[in-house]
Amino acid sequence: MKDTLTKLQASSKSDVDKCIRLQDEMKQLRDAIQDISDKSKLELSFIANRKVRRKNKSLKSF
Repeated sequence: MKDTLTKLQASSKSDVDKCIRLQDEMKQLRDAIQDISDKSKLELSFIANRKVRRKNKSLKSF
């Protein structure tokens, strides 16, 4: 029973760490998109937008 609890806690911690990392990456991408849109650089905005979509997809599969 104790082993099962330890495994579940480790798994939960790993999931929380992944969520925090992905959240930080999404915030950085959001900030980058805002900076890019302020500078009217459409090509860079498109690339950043694609990265956000990939992150969203990985979050949904998580």
